[in-house]
Amino acid sequence: MYFSNTCVCFLTRALFAVFIFTIASTSISAQQGTSNIRLVFNQYKARTITEKIYAHTDKNYYLAGEILWFKLYNTDGVFHRPLAMSKVAYVELLDSANKPVLQAKIGLKDGEGDGSLFLPVNISSGNYLLRVYTSWMKNFDPVYYFRKKITVVNVQKNNSTASPNTPFQTDIQFFPEGGDLINGLKNHVAFKATTPIGKGVAFTGYLLDNTDTILQFNPVHAGMGSFSFTPQTGHTYQAVIKNDSVITVKSLPLVYNNGYNMLVTGNGNMWNVQVQCNVTAIKAITLMATTGGAVKFTATAALQNNIAAFSISKAVLGDGISQLTALNDQGKAVSERLVFKKPATLLSIAATASEASYRERQKVSIDVGLNNADTASLSMAVYRIDSLQTPETAAIEHYLLLSSELRGFIEDPAYYFNAAGNEADEALDNLLLTQGWRRFKWNEILGSQQPPVSFIPETNGHIVRGKVINTMTGQPAQLIETYASVPGSMTQFKSCISDTGGTVKYEFPNFYGGSSLVAMPNTMTDTINKIELEDPFSNAYTTTGLPAFERPVSFPNTVLAQHISMQVQNIYTAEKQQQFYLPHYVDTAAFYVTPELKYALDDYTRFTSMEEVLREYVAMVNVTRRGGRVYLPVINTPENVFFQTDPLVLIDGVPLFNLNKLLEFDPLKVRNLDVVTRRYIYGTSVFEGILNYKTYSPALSNYDFTTNVNVAAYEGLQLEREFYTPVYNTAEAVASHLPDFRNVLQWKPDIHLNNKTKTTLELYTSDLPGKYVVVIQGLSANGLFGSKILSFDVVK
Repeated sequence: MYFSNTCVCFLTRALFAVFIFTIASTSISAQQGTSNIRLVFNQYKARTITEKIYAHTDKNYYLAGEILWFKLYNTDGVFHRPLAMSKVAYVELLDSANKPVLQAKIGLKDGEGDGSLFLPVNISSGNYLLRVYTSWMKNFDPVYYFRKKITVVNVQKNNSTASPNTPFQTDIQFFPEGGDLINGLKNHVAFKATTPIGKGVAFTGYLLDNTDTILQFNPVHAGMGSFSFTPQTGHTYQAVIKNDSVITVKSLPLVYNNGYNMLVTGNGNMWNVQVQCNVTAIKAITLMATTGGAVKFTATAALQNNIAAFSISKAVLGDGISQLTALNDQGKAVSERLVFKKPATLLSIAATASEASYRERQKVSIDVGLNNADTASLSMAVYRIDSLQTPETAAIEHYLLLSSELRGFIEDPAYYFNAAGNEADEALDNLLLTQGWRRFKWNEILGSQQPPVSFIPETNGHIVRGKVINTMTGQPAQLIETYASVPGSMTQFKSCISDTGGTVKYEFPNFYGGSSLVAMPNTMTDTINKIELEDPFSNAYTTTGLPAFERPVSFPNTVLAQHISMQVQNIYTAEKQQQFYLPHYVDTAAFYVTPELKYALDDYTRFTSMEEVLREYVAMVNVTRRGGRVYLPVINTPENVFFQTDPLVLIDGVPLFNLNKLLEFDPLKVRNLDVVTRRYIYGTSVFEGILNYKTYSPALSNYDFTTNVNVAAYEGLQLEREFYTPVYNTAEAVASHLPDFRNVLQWKPDIHLNNKTKTTLELYTSDLPGKYVVVIQGLSANGLFGSKILSFDVVK
C-alpha cells in the first residue's frame, strides 16, 4: 500500500508547528511594570519569522524588446543568512498605477533562484517597479517586499513629460524626531524636499512663527536636512521654500500640549538618547533597541526635569538599522526613532580582469574569489555603460542593511555607505528621520496578539489555492473531494478535500512551465460543484509611488543607437534567446514514483481502439460493461484479486472519470501507459490502482470536459532561460559577418565558490566598443554579503 501526504489542507497544522510557535499570552500592565518588555517582544518574534529577499538585476535601464535578468537571494531578517524556508518567489513588474505588466513564479533552492522577464515590444516608456516576495511575506505589509525602480524606454511609445527646463513645484515634508512637536520641549525636525520626479532639490528655507522669521535652513544632501527649535502651543509655524523662482509654503505639524519626543546624538562609539516628557503622571521611561527583530538593549531611567537619559554602546547594536523605542511606565510605546550602524565587515570579493582593454570579439577572462569567506553564492553581470546606462550603485549590502528597512525610494543609497565625515553622517541621520517607519505594531506586541496568518510558507513547492463553490447556491461547499492537474508530459496531479470554508490547497513540488491548470470534483458523481482558483500574486500595494519618468531628450542619438542594436540582436539571435530547460534538481517522476507495469505502446502491435489495447496486452486490467457503463477494475497484486471499484485513470495527469470516454480515445496518440496494481493512498484520497496514459503531444484538445471543470490559464514556476553568448575561439568565428550588438556580454547567476577557491569566468566582447562594467554581488553561508565593481574598455 502506498501513502502520500499531498493535500496542503491537512499539512497546515504541521507547517505551523514548525514555523509559528503558540505560546501562552503575556500582557503588560502598569502593575507588572516594564520588566516583561523583552520577554513579550521575543515571544512575538518567535511567532513571526522574517524573510528578506533581494534581486540582483543585470542592469536597471532597458529598451523594449530586451530581457531583464535577475538573481534572487532569500535571507532571514535577523542574521541575513540564506533561508531555505520558501521554495517559490513571486516576481512582478508594476507600472505607476500598480498594475502588473509582467509576472513570474521563480523556484528557490537553498535560499536562491534566478529568472528573466522579456520586456515586450509594446511596453510603454516609463519607470516600473520590480517587486519580489514569497507567499509567507504576503502576511505582512507589502513595504517588506523587495522593490527596485526599473526604467524602460520604447522609442515607438515614449510618454510625454514636462521639459527639464520647466520650473518644478517643490514638495516638502517635515518629520519631528520621535514623532510629535511638543509644547515647551526642544524639538529636532527633519525635512525632505523633492521634485515631481522624486529627486531631492537644493533650496533655501525659512521657518516663520506667524509672520516672524525664526530661522533659516538648507538641505544637506538629496533635499534632506534638519533644524531645531522649541515650539509653543497657540502658535502657527510655516516654512517658506525658495527654489529658483518657485516659492512653496508649507505648514509644520501641529504642536501638542503634552507628549513625548526623542533626541539622539552620536558621540564616538556611543549613542546618547534623551526622551523628553511633560506628562505629569509619567515618572520613568524604558528604552529598547532592536536590530532586525532581535532585542539588543533595554534600560529604564527616571524622568528628571522632564528628561530620561540613556547611553547605548554602538557595539551592542547589530549592523544596519536599529529601532529605538521609548515606553512609558504604563507599558505604552510613546516614541520611536531609527539609528544606523555601518557594517564592520562585508563579504570581500576578489575579482580581476585579464586585461584593461580588449578588441572586438576578443576573449575576456575574469578571476573571481573570496577574501573573507569559505563559501558563497555570487551573481555577475557585464554590461556596457553610456550616457543613459550608468553603473549600478545600489547593491545587496545597501538593500539588506538600509533600503529594506525604510519607506519609499532612496536616492543613491551607496552614498550613505561610501561617504565619510560629519556631513555624510548628518545626511544619513536625516534619511532615517524622513523615511523611517515602524517595522512592528506595538499594540499587537504589547497586547500579546498573535499576528494574523493567511498564507503558509511554500516549503515544498508552489501551493495552488482555490474555493469549491456550489453552482446552485453560490455558497462554498465543504468536504468535497477535488483534484487539480497540469496537463503535460510530467504527471502533475493533486487531490484535496475542501475544508469548512470550501477552501482547497494543492501543493505542487515540481510545477515548472505549463500554461493551464485543470481543477474539478469527481464529474461522474458531482455535477454542481466547481472550483474557483485564487490569484497567487499579492493584491496589496504600497502607497509610495514611483518617481515620474523623465524622457531622455538630451541623448536621442544614444537611444536610437541602442534601439537599432537591440533590433539587430533580436533578428539574428531570437531563437538562441528562447532556449529553456528544467532546473537540474527537479524530480520528474510521477507522484506514484515507480509503477508495477509500464507499457511503451510502440513496442506492441498498434491497435485502433483503446479497448483492444487493454484486452490484448494489459493483463492486469479487466474490461467489463454493466448497464451501459465501462468498468476497468485493476488486479490487486498483493491479494491476487480484482479491486471492486475503478482505478484512478489519468491522461497526461488529468483525471478521467467517465471510462466510456476512455475507450473512445485514440490509442495512436498514446506513447506510454503506467499501471499501479496496488491500493494507493494519496493525501485524503484512496485509489484502487492507477492507469496513467501519457500521450505524444499533451494538449487540452485531448479532453472533453464537463461544465463544472475549471480549465484556467495558469503558469507554473518559470523554466530557466539560457543566457546566449557567442564564442569567438576560431579565426572563422571572429571573421563572421553575423552582427553582434550585445550590450550585456555576460549574465552569470549561479557562481558558487567553496573553500576560498578561485574560479575563472570567460566571455567574449561584442562589436560595440565602449566602457563595460563587471558587477558581482553575493551572499555567504554565514550571512556576509557584499559587491564588487570593475571595468574594462572595448576598442576597435
